[in-house]
This record gives sequence, structure tokens and C-alpha cells, in this order.
Amino acid sequence: MDTTFLQQAFSDSQVLTVPWSIDYFSVVVGVLTGALFACDRKLDIIGTVVLGLVTGYGGGIIRDMLLQTHGVYFTSHPDLILICIAICAFVFYFRGLFRHLDATVFFADALSVGLFALAGASKAFSLEQGFVLSVILGAITAVGGGAVRDICVGETPGIFQQSNFYAVAGLGGSFAFVALAYAGSPLPLAGVACVFVVVFLRYWSVYFDWKTSNEADLTPHVARGVGQGAARRVRCVPARRRCHRGAEGASPPRPLAPQPRQARLRTARSPWSLQIGQAFSNAVTVIGENTLQDRVEAVKVVFDVD
Repeated sequence: MDTTFLQQAFSDSQVLTVPWSIDYFSVVVGVLTGALFACDRKLDIIGTVVLGLVTGYGGGIIRDMLLQTHGVYFTSHPDLILICIAICAFVFYFRGLFRHLDATVFFADALSVGLFALAGASKAFSLEQGFVLSVILGAITAVGGGAVRDICVGETPGIFQQSNFYAVAGLGGSFAFVALAYAGSPLPLAGVACVFVVVFLRYWSVYFDWKTSNEADLTPHVARGVGQGAARRVRCVPARRRCHRGAEGASPPRPLAPQPRQARLRTARSPWSLQIGQAFSNAVTVIGENTLQDRVEAVKVVFDVD
């Protein structure tokens, strides 16, 4: 029995060694979900095997290509590749066995996402990639295979659409691991917390139907708030001006500019709609030449308001 994982719980090691059995389990479950996905899309045996391998290995391949260190996990375990191909073939020819195992497959999938997030975040942390990159690489490892799988069948990746927490769960688990690791917590404890957070978020998002939003336009709310604030300022300015109207040294309002006689006659002889338009135009002209208090008085005079 491999006791390295348990021994690290009482050590200060900066490298988390995950037992090969747990590592293999996460890959096998990813391959299983990819093969079931291919069967739902009516793909042949080749498509089933390819999608299974892409789902199980895709996230790790992207992570290792970005890190460019210690090779690629896919090529370093040829025995696991043969096991995954056999699993894909079994799922293809005996898919009926999995029709009544939705709950089991869902739990295994959530657990594998947590283990993938742990694998990515722990590897990035051991290579001293920093807090942010460790979280990102953990999330990529967790959901990268599923995204590549969806692209292979010509669909928009599920992590980019409105859905229950999947990528969010991977990000949450990766963040939990990296935060605890940087806080000095034993790495095995941080790994357990990572897997727990992922499974917890996956189940709770389905139970309470929590979904990511695909429409979040805050422009109307911001515009409404700005408009209300501007309206309050406009209402408050005349009141403050009236308070200082009788103050000493206040300059008297400027006299209104005289209106030409022809314009007055034209306004009197025009229909009522044109009279209102002309009055508004005169008010705008006067308002542009006087102070704020004078503008208020000018509007009252032009519109004959007491």
C-alpha cells in the first residue's frame, strides 16, 4: 500500500504526490464520460474511442503543453492508454448497462473533475507558477478535456454556456487548494479540500438549480442610477439658489433680452403648436445668456408662469 500520501500530511513538502490509483481513477472516469457522450451522439467505435481519450486526457495535455516541463502525462503512461481504449470499447458495445446509472456516473464525474483540478493546481504549485497561474491551470485541467470534446463534435463547449456549475466548480476547487497551500496547510489536506469543494459545488448547483448567466447587461441599471442622481441635483440647485436670493451682495437678475416686434407678431399669428415651439426657442436663447437663477426666471416669463 502506498503511504506516501498519508506521510505528506505530517510533513512540510512542497510537492504533492498523488497515489497512482487516484490518478488512474480520474482519467478512467473522464474517459468513461467521454465515451458515453459519444454514444449519445451516435458516433461509431472510432469516434467513441477518440472522444473518450480526448475527454480523459485533454485537460492534462493542455496543462503540460503550457508548462512545457517533465513531458506529457498522456505519453508517459502507455499502459493506462490501453486500459482507456478497452473501456471505450466496452461502453460502445454495452452502453445499455449505463442507462440506469446516471446518479453513479454523475458522482464519478464530479469526483474526477475535483481530482483533475487537484492534479493541475498541485503540479503548477510544485513548479512555483504563482497563485493565479496555479488556479487557472487547475481549472484548465479540470474542464479542458470536456471543452475539446464538445469542439470535436461541432458544439459550443458546455462550460461557455448557461449551465450548472462545472467550470465554476473547477475554479473553486483549484482556488481552495492553492489558497490553503500558500497559507502553509499540509498539501494532502489542501487536496482533500479541493476535491470536496468541487463535488459540493457540482451537487449544490444541480440541487438548487444554480446556473451561470448568459445575459448580464448592467447598462440600464447604471443609466437609471445616473439619471436619478442627475434629476436630484437639478431639483436641488434652484432651492439652494432661492435660499441665497436675498443674501447681501447678490447680483440682481439680468433683464430679459427684448423680443423683436416682428417675432412677437409672427408668434401671435401662428398656430398654437408653433407658438409653443417659438416660446421654447426663445427660452433656450435667453437661458444660454444668463446665470442659473436668471434662467429659471426667464423660463417663467417666457411661458407666463407665476
